[in-house]
This record gives sequence, C-alpha cells and structure tokens, in this order.
Amino acid sequence: MLLRRSRGQTMIETVIMLPLVLLAIFCMIYLAKYAVVSERAELSLRYGLLTGFDTGSGAYSAGNIYQNINLAGLPAPCATAPPQIFSNSAPFPGPTSAPFWQPDVAPTSTCSTTAIGLGGAQFLAAHYIAETLVTVAAGVNVPTYLVPMLGSGPQTVHSAASFTHSAYPGLIMYCSNEVYNRVWGAITAGGTTSTPPPNLGNANGCPQ
Repeated sequence: MLLRRSRGQTMIETVIMLPLVLLAIFCMIYLAKYAVVSERAELSLRYGLLTGFDTGSGAYSAGNIYQNINLAGLPAPCATAPPQIFSNSAPFPGPTSAPFWQPDVAPTSTCSTTAIGLGGAQFLAAHYIAETLVTVAAGVNVPTYLVPMLGSGPQTVHSAASFTHSAYPGLIMYCSNEVYNRVWGAITAGGTTSTPPPNLGNANGCPQ
C-alpha cells in the first residue's frame, strides 16, 4: 500500500515539476542567445571605434582637405561598426556562426560626429575637436513560451559609445573661415586676389 502511494506521489511530482524544469532550461537557452548577441554588439562597437579612425581611412590626411574644398555639408566620416561580426564572417576569419546564435533582426549601426570649439584663435588646429557617437543595435525574437513574461516583440540589444578625438583637417577647414580661405587660396593658386566660395560652416552646426 505504501509503495503504490509512493509511486503515485512521484508521478504527481513529475507532472508538476517537469514543465517547470523544461521552462527553466529553455529560458536559460534564450538568455544564452541574448548574451551572445549582446557580446557581439559590444565587440562590433569596439572594433568600429578602433579601426574607423586609423591612417588607412584617410580621415587625417591632406586628401581629406582636397575632398572637402567644395563644402556642401559637415565633412565628418564616421566609424560605423561592422555588422558581419554577428555572424563571424568578417572582419575576423572563421566559420559562419550557427543561425541560432545570430540575431533575428538584422543589426544596424549609426554614427554621428559633432564639432566642439575650445575657444582661442581660429587658425589653431587645437581650437577644434570632434565628439563621435557610435551605436549598434540588433534584435532577438522572444520564444512563444516567454511571451507572457517578456512580450511578443523582439528584445533589442543596444550598445553605444562616444569618444572625443582630434578633428579632421577637412572639418577644421570647414569650421574655420580663416583656415578655409587660406587653404582654398593655396589649392586654387588664387592667393588673396580671388574670392573663395562662401563657407557655410557656422550655418551647419560648427561651434562659434
């Protein structure tokens, strides 16, 4: 009699606990995927910040001045993060990541640069610095069994970082009327006898 009751009690405990254990396991699997995508977002962000402003980008070169002599907008190239890091396909060599560990919503990266003036003479390069904000976002779908707790929409993985660095030569030229006039005269051999095109830097967000 006691043995039958023990067996019945075990079945009841199994029926109650098994769904909870399975739910906990699948929750851990989902959280593991979210953590992997989040880690890759941070890696993509750091890689973009480190490589986006190296000498190979041409941002800190005389070419940056030549490319921006005809000014139509703030010449501020940005270090957008490479989304290929989420799948292990690039820029690091290696096998493509399994689909489960990749984000369900395609990753995106944005970048914006703001010129900051420190005061002093306009012709000083140190008068201007730049602040760059880089963001990376991706989405992970919520499993059906977690919708009551987390909602039906994808959970967004978001990573952002801003840093301050020396302004690009083109940006300095764009924001400084004096530097712009002198560079334009030197490049075009116009000297002081001809009038350069209007510099719209102050009308497009350059610090006064």
